[in-house]
This record gives sequence, C-alpha cells and structure tokens, in this order.
Amino acid sequence: MQRNGLIIFFILIFASCQDKPGKTAQKPQATDSFYVLKDKLKPFSKKFRDSIDAYFKNDFNGTVLFYRDGQLYKKAYGYRDYKRTSAMQTDDIFQLASVSKTVTAVATLLLVQDGKISLEDTVCRYLRDFPYRDVTVRQLLNHRSGLANYMYYTDTFWKDTSCCMNTGDFYDFMVTCRPKPYLAPEVSFSYCNTNFAFLAVLIREVSGMPFYRFVEERIFKPSGMRNSFYKGYMPPRIKNRVLEGRYEKKVYSGTYYLDGVLGDKSLFSCVDDLFMFHKALSDGRLINDSLMEQMQAPSYRYTVYGKSYGLGFRLSNTPNGKWVYHNGWWRGFWTFFWNRFDKKACFIVLTNNKKSSHVDEARLGEWLLSIP
Repeated sequence: MQRNGLIIFFILIFASCQDKPGKTAQKPQATDSFYVLKDKLKPFSKKFRDSIDAYFKNDFNGTVLFYRDGQLYKKAYGYRDYKRTSAMQTDDIFQLASVSKTVTAVATLLLVQDGKISLEDTVCRYLRDFPYRDVTVRQLLNHRSGLANYMYYTDTFWKDTSCCMNTGDFYDFMVTCRPKPYLAPEVSFSYCNTNFAFLAVLIREVSGMPFYRFVEERIFKPSGMRNSFYKGYMPPRIKNRVLEGRYEKKVYSGTYYLDGVLGDKSLFSCVDDLFMFHKALSDGRLINDSLMEQMQAPSYRYTVYGKSYGLGFRLSNTPNGKWVYHNGWWRGFWTFFWNRFDKKACFIVLTNNKKSSHVDEARLGEWLLSIP
C-alpha cells in the first residue's frame, strides 16, 4: 500500500508540472479530413466577366479569382514560362511571399483564442532566451517591435549560403548575433520580416508542434486548403503544378538559402485555397468575432493615402470602405490577396513574373463592389 501511494504521488507531481507556464503544450490531435465547401456558387454577370477579361488578357501571365457573396469567377491567363510553351492553369501553385504573413497571423490568433498566449505578453514569456525583452506578441504581429530585418545580416553572419537556413537556424542566429533593433518597441510602424519569422518559432514552442504541422491542422484542414504547403513540405502529388518565379528572362530555379525560414514567406498556394481561407475567416470557422475585429483594427493612424496595418494584414481605407489585404514579392513571384470580410468579397491575383506584377488593386476592388 505504501509503495502504491508513492507511485500515485509522483504521478500527480509529474502531471502538475506539465501544466505550468513555459512547458510545451499538448499536441492537437491530427485529422485527415479537409473541409468541403457546400455553397452553390453562381457566375458573375457577363458584363463583369468581360471587364475582367479585358483587363487581364493583354500580356498578363497568372491566375485570378473574384468572389462576391455567392458569385465566383476564376481564370488563368497567359503562360507559365517566358518562352510561352506551357499555358497557365487555374490550379497552378505559387510562392505567396509576404501573403504568407496572413496565415501566420491567424495561426498566432488561434493560440490567443485557445488561451495559450496573450497579445500583450512579452515574447520572452514563451521563448525564454528571446533576446529582445520588451517586445510583445502584438508588436510582432503589427510590425511595431522595432526589430532589424534578419535578411540584411545573414549574408555576413551565415557563412555558407549554399546551405539552406531553416526556422531553427534563424532563431539560433538571432539569439547568438542579436542584431541591434532599428527602434524601441512601439515607437513607430516598421515593416520587418523578422517579426513573422519569430512568430513561427513562438507557434512551434507554444503548440508543441512543428509550425507547418500546426498550420496544416488548424488552418489548412478547417479551411479546406488541400493544395497549400510550406517550402520543404511539398506533397509529391502536386509537384508538377508548382511554378518557378522569374524576373524578365531570369528564372529563380532551385532553393535560395533563406527559403527555409518560415512564417514571413515560403508558403505555396493557389487561388482556390486562398479563397477557401477567405471563406473560413468570413464564416467564423477559424477565429472568433472579437479576434477578427482586432485583426482588422488599425495599429496606427491612417496615412494620407488611407493606409495602416492591423494584425498580419494591411489596411486600405477607401471611399468604398476598408480593404483588409496583403501583397507579396519573393524571387519572381508577385501576389495579391484583398478582402472585404464585411461584404463577403475578395479578389486574388497570383503571378510568377515581373511583367505581370503591375496590378491596379483600387480599380479591381471598385469593379467587384459595384456589381449588383
């Protein structure tokens, strides 16, 4: 009896330690099921389709998708390659560049919703060796941390650029080299990839799962994003649909040494999956109304151009209302993900070449909202 009592005592002690702050959280249960959209989508009017075709048909190479309250239009234009040998397809997959930040932001907000982290906590509460002691989770999300961009230092300190840096390497580099911040926290908005690379580390530590796996379980599957993946984790079944970026005739083939740092970039996806992400946010299948509101709230006064930044999304205050969006560029890919969650509307433009990167978002948004 005495021995059994000791065993029970130690089991209880072990269990209580597991619940203390700073310990790795229990892993969410994996599931093989992806959400399936059951909405019956209708085509836009011929007038709207003709307007979009007229805009994109001349010398644009990429894919587009427009959605407004049950109406959907998507199309592929032009060619995958500058030699014009392979036609673009609507299910082609692009590197999203900084549009990746929107997914990282929602993943962070899911942990807030779970009660695992607080936006106002300092990051060092969760990452004990985080070198910037006064920076909060919110300041990473809204780019008010003042941190320096790691990309401007790695060329000097990362000696072998033939070897790909991953998220763990990034964190070790920042802890060891400690680049001096540009500003003190909260002084000003300063857009910086470092913020979202740190968020990927934070999500990994708090969730107890690899970052890419957490996103797959908590965002891709509930949203129905079957064709999205991070660099280094591509499903073999979609290999032939993944495009290469290009700048004029220069093709960015192979892996660049910073491609393995996740959170700020390196998410691959297609127009259908980004639409499903939009729908999941609009329908409340990911984060609650309170967090959706915070995500879309400006973190600084709108500029004279009507611009601000929320939590992982840029904001554009226009005569037609507030667009919640992000654009991206990375090694030959240009991406545009624009949302009006209040209108159940979005448009998505993905291209893998510089020549097609000049998109008039204001005009496209005006056309989308002007339809009956």
